[in-house]
Amino acid sequence: MIRRLPIIALLLCALVVGCTTGSETPAPAPSGSGADRPAGKRLKVGMLPKLVGIDYFNECQKGAQEAASELGIDLTYDGPSTDKVELQVQMIDEWIALGYDAIAVSPNDPEVIAPALKRARDAGIVVLTWDADANPTSSGRQVFVNQCPVADVGSRLVDLMADAIGGKGKTVIVTGSATSPNQNAWMQAMRAHLKEKYPQIELLETLVPDENQNRARQMTLDLLTAEPELAGVWGITSVALPGVAEAVKQAGKTGKVFVTGLSLPSTVKGYVKDGTIPRFVLWSPKDLGYLTIHAAKALADQQLDPGTRDFGRLKEIRITSDEVILGPPFVFDADNIDQFSF
Repeated sequence: MIRRLPIIALLLCALVVGCTTGSETPAPAPSGSGADRPAGKRLKVGMLPKLVGIDYFNECQKGAQEAASELGIDLTYDGPSTDKVELQVQMIDEWIALGYDAIAVSPNDPEVIAPALKRARDAGIVVLTWDADANPTSSGRQVFVNQCPVADVGSRLVDLMADAIGGKGKTVIVTGSATSPNQNAWMQAMRAHLKEKYPQIELLETLVPDENQNRARQMTLDLLTAEPELAGVWGITSVALPGVAEAVKQAGKTGKVFVTGLSLPSTVKGYVKDGTIPRFVLWSPKDLGYLTIHAAKALADQQLDPGTRDFGRLKEIRITSDEVILGPPFVFDADNIDQFSF
């Protein structure tokens, strides 16, 4: 999946003056801007998820490809098979060497990814983040395509739990990666909302299964044994939530331990139907992928101004000085889950 460093080294070598003869002139770095791109040249965009091969990012890819087809963009959607930021850095450096016009990244670590994104910006490439943000200062990224405001996600998740367990009891969050910026931001918002609104809900130490569903299941099973009074569990990734649900089901605690979080309807539908996950939260990952490519095109064309505008089939999308926001989170339950195919 990831091309090896020797190839990257050769490509980088071809771009520096020291590897040319005296009569050769190095090719100029790509500008990434619509103003400087030759007329008729197709925009070349690299879109990098945290990892490939899981349902959530597969749906994002579908939306990205839909937008790329609409806009006439040459899209490369690729990423590591594990949630390792070092592999993301390796791919970004390759895309820089290959002269991509725009790079959109969902970082596995907001700080470690930053120097690679800065190298892309210094090469004249349009850089944006999506799904999860990088450090906006050190990375130099231009905009973050945000699925929905962090505070809205955190408060909605907490309110669902509080309503189900009567505002008190022991709870735990099962996340994905310890360094994931969006998951850490959601947890920070959750903790703040708990402290402000529900002081009788106790939050135990977070479980970190590293985006491994079976590990999420086993860690939750172990906690259910260690904490027989556990009232509720959040699984806040598309991998963690089904792992949590399976653990609660195997432990015979469906209806006794409230389970909620973030995942795809197609992934957790069975658990919703049998009552293990009465309600959960998400947005459309397909729409997120679609919006990211539209935002990349608008940014490259220098047409991404603050305000509200339509992007293809997505209407009234809000744009701030450094974010493009898909919209508020949606709550899925047994009454509406059959309406969704993703």
